[in-house]
Amino acid sequence: MRPLREKLEQGALQTEWSGWFRTVLHAFGQVDVMRSDTWKVLAPLAEPVAAVRWLVDQIRRCNTLPPELPREEARFYLLAAFCPDNRVLGFLIDTYRHYYRTRNRLGVLSCVRIVATANGEGYPHLNFLYNLMVGTVLREYRHPGSASGKNPDSTFLTDKDFRTLGRLLPDFHPFEFRDRLQALQHQVPGNTTSEELARACCMSGSAFRKRFKQEFDIPVSEWLREQRKERIMRMLLDTDLPLWQVAESNGFNMPSTFSDYCRRNFGSSPAQMRAGERVLNPNFSRSFQNRDFMGFAYFYPAHETCFTTRTYQPENMSHGHIVGESVPLSSMCLGGPESYR
Repeated sequence: MRPLREKLEQGALQTEWSGWFRTVLHAFGQVDVMRSDTWKVLAPLAEPVAAVRWLVDQIRRCNTLPPELPREEARFYLLAAFCPDNRVLGFLIDTYRHYYRTRNRLGVLSCVRIVATANGEGYPHLNFLYNLMVGTVLREYRHPGSASGKNPDSTFLTDKDFRTLGRLLPDFHPFEFRDRLQALQHQVPGNTTSEELARACCMSGSAFRKRFKQEFDIPVSEWLREQRKERIMRMLLDTDLPLWQVAESNGFNMPSTFSDYCRRNFGSSPAQMRAGERVLNPNFSRSFQNRDFMGFAYFYPAHETCFTTRTYQPENMSHGHIVGESVPLSSMCLGGPESYR
């Protein structure tokens, strides 16, 4: 932060905010970003809105983009969070959006820690940003990527990060193990292994298999076999995909091997099943009847999780403060310019 601090100090000398900025820098020495009980010293320093506006404008000019290591700017971000002003709030939002777009987990965690804590201590002008954070975190949690880990769109947050975010964001409730599997279920390819599924759940293979057995009283390998059958059946009966593509999507390299698999498990060839001439193998899914997890052994819909959006109705406030509204999860988008500014 020193190069930025020096630039800001030099800029402050040419303004009426020179004394205020020296007081801010002195207060920074008493602040530990990881300890919220040390933040209160900054709250009164955020009251001169014009001074904080000057500060964030200078930061934008000095740093075209937020620093890769958020600690360099965290105290300035923290000071800005205490200021109930639209322009300053825009700086906070742009910073968070940048860290989210660039998949900077440290930046995301730092911003959430500051905003969620300040918002919970009586700064309702942060409600919109708080809701945005919950929405983006939920998006990452609901779309953790393919079980193989090869999906470029897989989440950049770890299981430990989600647990931390669950503590910081009261309205974000991480799914339990069972719900996590349900959220992953529609992403499981036909040839997925238990090790790949364990990685998608951010667990070791042995811990995952043990937890799965405890939850469902069945080996994960058996569940994966049934998932493969269900997937093949859906693709044959509910889509118009070519048979070769159905076979390839489920790990079969030879059409004859795929045909033998279908005859053995469903009692008909793939072509017969698609034509409606199938006679299902009576043993199919019989062992899975009456199992409490059967609800997601078949086609489990996208898991909907709701959170209560926070609203803001300012009273006796000026400086163009935001008037908040209840914002639905579907509107928590990341539109706007790609740049920090």
